[in-house]
Amino acid sequence: MNTRDAISVIESLRSGIPTRRSTRLLPDIREAVSSRILSDLSLFAEGTVPAGRLIWGQYGQGKTHALTTIEHLALDRNFAVSRISLSREVSCHSLQHFYSQIAPRIKTPNSTLDGIQQYLNHLSPADIGQSVLFENDRYPNALPLQVLEDYFFAEGEDKEKLYGDLTGVRLPAGELGHIHRAIKGSALPKFKFKASEHMPSYFGLMADVIQMCGFEGWIILIDEVELIGRLGKLSRYKAYKNLHWLLNWAGTMKYPIYTVAAAASRLQDDLWYGKTNDDRSVMPELAQMRDGDDAAQEMRQFFAKAISADTLQILPAQQSDLIRLLDEVARLHGEAYQWTAALSGADLIRHLGAQPVRTYLRAALEYLDLEYLYGQTQLPATDNLIEANLFATQDNPPNDDVDEEQIELT
Repeated sequence: MNTRDAISVIESLRSGIPTRRSTRLLPDIREAVSSRILSDLSLFAEGTVPAGRLIWGQYGQGKTHALTTIEHLALDRNFAVSRISLSREVSCHSLQHFYSQIAPRIKTPNSTLDGIQQYLNHLSPADIGQSVLFENDRYPNALPLQVLEDYFFAEGEDKEKLYGDLTGVRLPAGELGHIHRAIKGSALPKFKFKASEHMPSYFGLMADVIQMCGFEGWIILIDEVELIGRLGKLSRYKAYKNLHWLLNWAGTMKYPIYTVAAAASRLQDDLWYGKTNDDRSVMPELAQMRDGDDAAQEMRQFFAKAISADTLQILPAQQSDLIRLLDEVARLHGEAYQWTAALSGADLIRHLGAQPVRTYLRAALEYLDLEYLYGQTQLPATDNLIEANLFATQDNPPNDDVDEEQIELT
Protein backbone atom coordinates (compact mmCIF):
# COMPACT_ATOMS: atom_id res chain seq x y z
CA MET A 1 0.00 0.00 0.00
CA ASN A 2 1.47 3.37 -0.98
CA THR A 3 0.46 6.85 0.15
CA ARG A 4 -1.09 7.74 -3.20
CA ASP A 5 -3.42 4.71 -3.10
CA ALA A 6 -4.44 5.52 0.47
CA ILE A 7 -5.19 9.16 -0.40
CA SER A 8 -7.22 8.02 -3.42
CA VAL A 9 -9.38 5.73 -1.28
CA ILE A 10 -9.94 8.34 1.44
CA GLU A 11 -10.88 11.00 -1.11
CA SER A 12 -13.28 8.64 -2.86
CA LEU A 13 -14.96 7.98 0.50
CA ARG A 14 -15.06 11.69 1.21
CA SER A 15 -16.75 12.41 -2.12
CA GLY A 16 -19.11 9.45 -1.82
CA ILE A 17 -18.02 8.14 -5.23
CA PRO A 18 -16.57 4.61 -5.09
CA THR A 19 -13.65 3.85 -7.39
CA ARG A 20 -12.08 0.64 -8.63
CA ARG A 21 -9.17 1.26 -6.29
CA SER A 22 -11.43 1.72 -3.27
CA THR A 23 -13.35 -1.49 -3.98
CA ARG A 24 -10.06 -3.39 -4.21
CA LEU A 25 -8.56 -1.98 -1.01
CA LEU A 26 -11.59 -1.83 1.29
CA PRO A 27 -13.15 -4.96 2.83
CA ASP A 28 -16.13 -6.38 0.92
CA ILE A 29 -18.99 -6.36 3.41
CA ARG A 30 -21.44 -7.60 0.74
CA GLU A 31 -19.84 -10.94 -0.03
CA ALA A 32 -23.24 -12.64 -0.38
CA VAL A 33 -24.07 -10.31 -3.27
CA SER A 34 -20.62 -10.56 -4.85
CA SER A 35 -20.64 -14.36 -4.80
CA ARG A 36 -23.99 -14.56 -6.64
CA ILE A 37 -22.76 -12.14 -9.28
CA LEU A 38 -19.51 -14.08 -9.70
CA SER A 39 -21.53 -17.24 -10.34
CA ASP A 40 -23.52 -15.42 -13.03
CA LEU A 41 -20.35 -14.04 -14.64
CA SER A 42 -18.81 -17.52 -14.73
CA LEU A 43 -21.94 -18.88 -16.42
CA PHE A 44 -21.88 -15.97 -18.88
CA ALA A 45 -18.22 -16.57 -19.74
CA GLU A 46 -19.08 -20.19 -20.54
CA GLY A 47 -21.58 -19.04 -23.19
CA THR A 48 -24.91 -18.96 -21.35
CA VAL A 49 -26.64 -15.60 -20.97
CA PRO A 50 -27.98 -15.63 -17.38
CA ALA A 51 -31.02 -13.75 -16.15
CA GLY A 52 -30.12 -10.32 -14.83
CA ARG A 53 -30.28 -9.31 -11.18
CA LEU A 54 -32.21 -6.61 -9.37
CA ILE A 55 -30.58 -5.41 -6.15
CA TRP A 56 -32.80 -3.93 -3.43
CA GLY A 57 -31.63 -1.94 -0.46
CA GLN A 58 -32.45 0.91 1.86
CA TYR A 59 -31.05 4.34 1.18
CA GLY A 60 -27.39 4.62 2.13
CA GLN A 61 -26.77 0.89 2.67
CA GLY A 62 -24.32 0.55 -0.22
CA LYS A 63 -26.16 -0.21 -3.48
CA THR A 64 -23.91 2.10 -5.49
CA HIS A 65 -20.82 0.60 -3.89
CA ALA A 66 -22.16 -2.87 -4.73
CA LEU A 67 -22.46 -1.87 -8.40
CA THR A 68 -18.92 -0.52 -8.35
CA THR A 69 -17.72 -3.84 -6.94
CA ILE A 70 -19.61 -5.66 -9.71
CA GLU A 71 -18.03 -3.36 -12.30
CA HIS A 72 -14.61 -4.19 -10.89
CA LEU A 73 -15.31 -7.93 -10.86
CA ALA A 74 -16.56 -7.84 -14.46
CA LEU A 75 -13.62 -5.84 -15.80
CA ASP A 76 -11.20 -8.17 -14.05
CA ARG A 77 -12.86 -11.06 -15.91
CA ASN A 78 -12.56 -9.46 -19.35
CA PHE A 79 -16.10 -8.13 -19.73
CA ALA A 80 -16.96 -4.74 -21.20
CA VAL A 81 -19.07 -2.64 -18.82
CA SER A 82 -21.50 0.24 -19.21
CA ARG A 83 -22.87 1.94 -16.13
CA ILE A 84 -25.51 4.61 -15.69
CA SER A 85 -27.65 6.17 -12.98
CA LEU A 86 -31.26 6.78 -13.89
CA SER A 87 -32.77 10.24 -13.64
CA ARG A 88 -35.74 12.12 -15.07
CA GLU A 89 -33.62 12.67 -18.19
CA VAL A 90 -32.44 9.05 -18.47
CA SER A 91 -35.31 6.99 -17.17
CA CYS A 92 -35.24 3.83 -19.30
CA HIS A 93 -38.72 4.44 -20.76
CA SER A 94 -37.08 5.18 -24.14
CA LEU A 95 -34.66 2.47 -25.23
CA GLN A 96 -33.28 4.77 -27.91
CA HIS A 97 -32.34 7.50 -25.44
CA PHE A 98 -31.13 4.96 -22.89
CA TYR A 99 -28.89 3.34 -25.50
CA SER A 100 -27.45 6.70 -26.52
CA GLN A 101 -26.33 7.18 -22.90
CA ILE A 102 -24.75 3.76 -22.29
CA ALA A 103 -23.20 2.81 -25.64
CA PRO A 104 -20.58 5.61 -25.61
CA ARG A 105 -19.72 4.79 -21.96
CA ILE A 106 -18.44 1.27 -22.48
CA LYS A 107 -15.45 0.57 -20.25
CA THR A 108 -13.00 -2.15 -21.15
CA PRO A 109 -10.25 -3.86 -19.12
CA ASN A 110 -6.89 -2.09 -19.07
CA SER A 111 -8.11 0.97 -20.98
CA THR A 112 -8.75 4.48 -19.73
CA LEU A 113 -10.74 5.38 -22.86
CA ASP A 114 -14.48 4.79 -22.99
CA GLY A 115 -15.89 3.11 -26.08
CA ILE A 116 -14.82 0.28 -28.36
CA GLN A 117 -13.71 2.19 -31.46
CA GLN A 118 -10.04 1.44 -30.84
CA TYR A 119 -10.86 -2.29 -30.91
CA LEU A 120 -13.39 -2.04 -33.74
CA ASN A 121 -10.73 -0.50 -35.98
CA HIS A 122 -8.72 -3.72 -35.73
CA LEU A 123 -11.57 -5.72 -37.30
CA SER A 124 -12.22 -6.06 -41.02
CA PRO A 125 -15.27 -6.74 -43.21
CA ALA A 126 -14.04 -10.32 -43.55
CA ASP A 127 -14.13 -10.73 -39.76
CA ILE A 128 -17.76 -9.75 -39.45
CA GLY A 129 -18.75 -11.66 -42.58
CA GLN A 130 -17.86 -14.94 -40.87
CA SER A 131 -19.58 -14.13 -37.57
CA VAL A 132 -22.98 -14.45 -35.93
CA LEU A 133 -23.81 -10.95 -37.17
CA PHE A 134 -25.12 -12.39 -40.44
CA GLU A 135 -27.23 -15.17 -39.00
CA ASN A 136 -30.79 -15.09 -40.30
CA ASP A 137 -33.10 -12.91 -38.18
CA ARG A 138 -30.28 -12.11 -35.76
CA TYR A 139 -31.65 -8.57 -35.34
CA PRO A 140 -35.21 -7.20 -35.55
CA ASN A 141 -33.95 -4.72 -38.17
CA ALA A 142 -30.76 -4.89 -40.25
CA LEU A 143 -30.10 -1.13 -40.34
CA PRO A 144 -27.35 -1.08 -37.67
CA LEU A 145 -25.61 -4.00 -39.41
CA GLN A 146 -25.58 -1.98 -42.63
CA VAL A 147 -24.17 1.00 -40.74
CA LEU A 148 -21.40 -1.24 -39.39
CA GLU A 149 -20.59 -2.55 -42.88
CA ASP A 150 -20.35 0.99 -44.22
CA TYR A 151 -18.19 2.00 -41.25
CA PHE A 152 -15.36 -0.26 -42.41
CA PHE A 153 -15.19 1.45 -45.80
CA ALA A 154 -15.82 5.04 -44.71
CA GLU A 155 -13.08 7.56 -44.00
CA GLY A 156 -12.61 10.74 -42.01
CA GLU A 157 -15.73 12.55 -40.82
CA ASP A 158 -18.09 10.01 -42.38
CA LYS A 159 -16.43 7.21 -40.40
CA GLU A 160 -16.87 9.16 -37.16
CA LYS A 161 -20.51 9.87 -37.97
CA LEU A 162 -21.21 6.19 -38.56
CA TYR A 163 -19.51 5.25 -35.29
CA GLY A 164 -21.68 7.88 -33.62
CA ASP A 165 -24.77 6.23 -35.11
CA LEU A 166 -23.64 2.84 -33.81
CA THR A 167 -23.34 4.36 -30.33
CA GLY A 168 -26.73 6.07 -30.34
CA VAL A 169 -26.22 9.44 -32.07
CA ARG A 170 -28.70 8.56 -34.79
CA LEU A 171 -28.06 9.96 -38.26
CA PRO A 172 -30.95 11.14 -40.45
CA ALA A 173 -31.96 8.75 -43.23
CA GLY A 174 -30.74 11.14 -45.90
CA GLU A 175 -27.26 11.40 -44.43
CA LEU A 176 -26.95 7.63 -44.05
CA GLY A 177 -28.01 7.29 -47.69
CA HIS A 178 -25.50 9.91 -48.82
CA ILE A 179 -22.61 8.19 -47.02
CA HIS A 180 -23.64 4.77 -48.33
CA ARG A 181 -23.84 6.00 -51.94
CA ALA A 182 -20.41 7.63 -51.64
CA ILE A 183 -18.97 4.30 -50.46
CA LYS A 184 -20.87 1.76 -52.54
CA GLY A 185 -22.02 3.81 -55.52
CA SER A 186 -25.59 2.61 -55.01
CA ALA A 187 -28.65 3.54 -53.00
CA LEU A 188 -29.00 2.50 -49.37
CA PRO A 189 -31.22 -0.60 -49.07
CA LYS A 190 -34.68 0.12 -47.74
CA PHE A 191 -35.08 -0.25 -43.98
CA LYS A 192 -38.29 0.64 -42.20
CA PHE A 193 -36.70 1.32 -38.84
CA LYS A 194 -38.92 2.28 -35.92
CA ALA A 195 -37.07 3.16 -32.74
CA SER A 196 -40.01 2.04 -30.62
CA GLU A 197 -39.76 -1.48 -32.08
CA HIS A 198 -36.26 -2.01 -33.39
CA MET A 199 -33.81 -0.55 -30.85
CA PRO A 200 -32.88 -4.06 -29.63
CA SER A 201 -31.05 -4.32 -32.97
CA TYR A 202 -28.55 -1.71 -31.82
CA PHE A 203 -28.14 -3.35 -28.40
CA GLY A 204 -27.64 -6.76 -30.00
CA LEU A 205 -25.18 -5.58 -32.62
CA MET A 206 -23.12 -3.71 -30.02
CA ALA A 207 -23.01 -6.78 -27.75
CA ASP A 208 -21.98 -9.02 -30.64
CA VAL A 209 -19.27 -6.58 -31.73
CA ILE A 210 -17.98 -6.42 -28.14
CA GLN A 211 -17.46 -10.18 -28.23
CA MET A 212 -15.80 -9.95 -31.64
CA CYS A 213 -13.39 -7.42 -30.14
CA GLY A 214 -12.21 -10.10 -27.73
CA PHE A 215 -14.34 -9.51 -24.63
CA GLU A 216 -16.61 -12.01 -22.89
CA GLY A 217 -19.75 -9.93 -23.25
CA TRP A 218 -21.49 -6.68 -22.32
CA ILE A 219 -22.39 -5.94 -18.70
CA ILE A 220 -24.95 -3.15 -18.17
CA LEU A 221 -25.19 -1.69 -14.66
CA ILE A 222 -28.16 0.54 -13.81
CA ASP A 223 -28.28 2.54 -10.58
CA GLU A 224 -31.18 4.40 -8.94
CA VAL A 225 -33.93 2.42 -10.63
CA GLU A 226 -36.30 3.79 -7.98
CA LEU A 227 -36.38 7.07 -9.92
CA ILE A 228 -38.69 5.35 -12.39
CA GLY A 229 -41.25 6.07 -9.69
CA ARG A 230 -41.12 9.78 -10.54
CA LEU A 231 -42.45 9.14 -14.04
CA GLY A 232 -46.07 9.17 -15.07
CA LYS A 233 -48.03 5.96 -15.47
CA LEU A 234 -47.40 5.36 -19.18
CA SER A 235 -43.69 6.14 -18.93
CA ARG A 236 -43.38 3.79 -15.94
CA TYR A 237 -44.99 1.04 -17.98
CA LYS A 238 -42.49 1.55 -20.79
CA ALA A 239 -39.59 1.60 -18.33
CA TYR A 240 -40.72 -1.63 -16.64
CA LYS A 241 -41.14 -3.25 -20.06
CA ASN A 242 -37.64 -2.24 -21.15
CA LEU A 243 -36.13 -3.40 -17.86
CA HIS A 244 -37.84 -6.76 -18.27
CA TRP A 245 -36.10 -7.18 -21.62
CA LEU A 246 -32.71 -5.91 -20.45
CA LEU A 247 -32.80 -8.18 -17.39
CA ASN A 248 -33.65 -11.17 -19.60
CA TRP A 249 -36.40 -12.23 -17.25
CA ALA A 250 -38.31 -13.92 -20.06
CA GLY A 251 -35.20 -15.97 -20.88
CA THR A 252 -35.28 -14.92 -24.54
CA MET A 253 -32.11 -12.79 -24.71
CA LYS A 254 -30.00 -14.05 -27.62
CA TYR A 255 -27.33 -11.37 -27.31
CA PRO A 256 -24.39 -11.46 -24.88
CA ILE A 257 -25.89 -8.89 -22.49
CA TYR A 258 -26.11 -9.25 -18.70
CA THR A 259 -27.79 -6.51 -16.69
CA VAL A 260 -27.68 -5.71 -12.99
CA ALA A 261 -29.96 -2.97 -11.67
CA ALA A 262 -30.13 -1.45 -8.19
CA ALA A 263 -33.18 0.15 -6.60
CA ALA A 264 -34.06 1.67 -3.24
CA SER A 265 -36.74 -0.26 -1.39
CA ARG A 266 -38.85 2.89 -1.32
CA LEU A 267 -39.98 2.08 -4.87
CA GLN A 268 -41.90 -0.89 -3.49
CA ASP A 269 -43.17 1.10 -0.51
CA ASP A 270 -44.35 4.09 -2.55
CA LEU A 271 -45.73 2.47 -5.69
CA TRP A 272 -45.94 -1.31 -5.51
CA TYR A 273 -47.72 -2.04 -2.23
CA GLY A 274 -50.36 -0.73 0.11
CA LYS A 275 -52.33 1.45 -2.29
CA THR A 276 -55.58 0.93 -4.14
CA ASN A 277 -53.99 1.50 -7.54
CA ASP A 278 -50.49 0.14 -7.06
CA ASP A 279 -48.24 -0.59 -10.04
CA ARG A 280 -48.42 -4.36 -9.57
CA SER A 281 -52.14 -4.14 -10.40
CA VAL A 282 -52.25 -1.16 -12.73
CA MET A 283 -49.38 -2.02 -15.09
CA PRO A 284 -50.70 -5.41 -16.27
CA GLU A 285 -54.06 -3.75 -16.91
CA LEU A 286 -52.41 -0.95 -18.87
CA ALA A 287 -50.34 -3.48 -20.82
CA GLN A 288 -53.49 -5.47 -21.64
CA MET A 289 -55.25 -2.36 -22.89
CA ARG A 290 -52.33 -1.11 -25.01
CA ASP A 291 -50.53 -4.24 -26.18
CA GLY A 292 -52.64 -7.32 -25.49
CA ASP A 293 -52.41 -10.57 -23.54
CA ASP A 294 -48.70 -11.25 -23.98
CA ALA A 295 -47.75 -7.79 -22.73
CA ALA A 296 -50.00 -8.18 -19.69
CA GLN A 297 -48.37 -11.51 -18.86
CA GLU A 298 -44.95 -9.90 -19.31
CA MET A 299 -45.83 -7.24 -16.74
CA ARG A 300 -47.07 -9.83 -14.27
CA GLN A 301 -43.84 -11.76 -14.77
CA PHE A 302 -41.77 -8.61 -14.25
CA PHE A 303 -43.29 -7.83 -10.86
CA ALA A 304 -43.15 -11.47 -9.77
CA LYS A 305 -39.45 -11.69 -10.65
CA ALA A 306 -38.71 -8.29 -9.10
CA ILE A 307 -39.71 -9.54 -5.65
CA SER A 308 -38.60 -13.17 -6.01
CA ALA A 309 -35.76 -15.00 -4.31
CA ASP A 310 -33.62 -14.38 -7.41
CA THR A 311 -33.25 -10.72 -6.48
CA LEU A 312 -30.40 -9.63 -4.22
CA GLN A 313 -30.79 -7.75 -0.96
CA ILE A 314 -28.45 -5.17 0.54
CA LEU A 315 -29.18 -5.73 4.22
CA PRO A 316 -27.79 -3.73 7.13
CA ALA A 317 -24.19 -4.79 7.60
CA GLN A 318 -23.20 -6.97 10.53
CA GLN A 319 -21.45 -5.06 13.31
CA SER A 320 -18.31 -7.17 12.97
CA ASP A 321 -18.10 -6.30 9.26
CA LEU A 322 -18.65 -2.60 10.00
CA ILE A 323 -15.89 -2.59 12.61
CA ARG A 324 -13.56 -4.28 10.13
CA LEU A 325 -14.42 -1.62 7.52
CA LEU A 326 -14.04 1.34 9.90
CA ASP A 327 -10.74 0.00 11.23
CA GLU A 328 -9.44 -0.21 7.67
CA VAL A 329 -10.63 3.36 6.96
CA ALA A 330 -8.68 4.55 10.01
CA ARG A 331 -5.59 2.67 8.84
CA LEU A 332 -5.85 4.17 5.34
CA HIS A 333 -6.38 7.67 6.78
CA GLY A 334 -3.16 7.25 8.76
CA GLU A 335 -1.32 5.97 5.69
CA ALA A 336 -2.66 8.82 3.55
CA TYR A 337 -1.61 11.63 5.89
CA GLN A 338 1.32 9.95 7.62
CA TRP A 339 0.05 9.93 11.19
CA THR A 340 -1.10 7.40 13.77
CA ALA A 341 -4.86 7.36 13.36
CA ALA A 342 -6.90 6.08 16.29
CA LEU A 343 -10.59 5.26 15.95
CA SER A 344 -12.74 2.76 17.82
CA GLY A 345 -15.22 1.46 15.28
CA ALA A 346 -17.26 -0.18 18.03
CA ASP A 347 -17.53 3.10 19.98
CA LEU A 348 -18.58 5.01 16.86
CA ILE A 349 -21.28 2.47 16.02
CA ARG A 350 -22.55 2.50 19.60
CA HIS A 351 -22.61 6.32 19.60
CA LEU A 352 -24.52 6.69 16.32
CA GLY A 353 -26.90 3.77 16.71
CA ALA A 354 -28.50 2.14 13.67
CA GLN A 355 -27.44 4.05 10.57
CA PRO A 356 -26.74 3.42 6.88
CA VAL A 357 -23.18 2.40 6.05
CA ARG A 358 -22.41 5.72 4.38
CA THR A 359 -23.33 7.55 7.60
CA TYR A 360 -20.76 5.55 9.57
CA LEU A 361 -18.17 6.29 6.89
CA ARG A 362 -18.90 10.02 6.89
CA ALA A 363 -18.79 10.12 10.67
CA ALA A 364 -15.51 8.19 10.73
CA LEU A 365 -13.92 10.60 8.26
CA GLU A 366 -15.18 13.61 10.21
CA TYR A 367 -13.77 12.20 13.44
CA LEU A 368 -10.42 11.34 11.86
CA ASP A 369 -10.11 14.70 10.09
CA LEU A 370 -10.78 16.65 13.29
CA GLU A 371 -8.38 14.51 15.25
CA TYR A 372 -5.67 14.90 12.62
CA LEU A 373 -6.11 18.66 12.13
CA TYR A 374 -7.00 19.87 15.62
CA GLY A 375 -6.37 17.00 18.00
CA GLN A 376 -10.10 16.79 18.82
CA THR A 377 -11.51 13.38 19.75
CA GLN A 378 -15.21 14.26 19.86
CA LEU A 379 -17.52 11.66 18.34
CA PRO A 380 -19.71 13.45 15.77
CA ALA A 381 -23.49 13.71 15.89
CA THR A 382 -24.90 12.75 12.50
CA ASP A 383 -28.52 13.30 11.53
CA ASN A 384 -30.43 10.54 9.80
CA LEU A 385 -30.53 10.81 6.02
CA ILE A 386 -34.01 11.49 4.72
CA GLU A 387 -35.21 10.00 1.46
CA ALA A 388 -37.37 11.88 -0.99
CA ASN A 389 -40.79 10.52 -1.86
CA LEU A 390 -40.84 8.95 -5.29
CA PHE A 391 -44.21 10.20 -6.45
CA ALA A 392 -44.15 12.61 -9.36
CA THR A 393 -44.77 16.19 -8.27
CA GLN A 394 -47.11 18.71 -9.82
CA ASP A 395 -44.18 21.08 -10.27
CA ASN A 396 -42.44 18.62 -12.58
CA PRO A 397 -45.09 16.41 -14.19
CA PRO A 398 -43.71 13.76 -16.53
CA ASN A 399 -44.93 14.00 -20.11
CA ASP A 400 -46.78 10.79 -20.93
CA ASP A 401 -48.20 12.15 -24.16
CA VAL A 402 -44.92 11.99 -26.08
CA ASP A 403 -44.37 8.47 -27.38
CA GLU A 404 -40.93 7.12 -28.14
CA GLU A 405 -39.58 8.58 -31.34
CA GLN A 406 -40.28 6.54 -34.44
CA ILE A 407 -37.83 6.84 -37.32
CA GLU A 408 -38.42 5.24 -40.69
CA LEU A 409 -35.97 4.71 -43.51
CA THR A 410 -37.83 4.06 -46.70
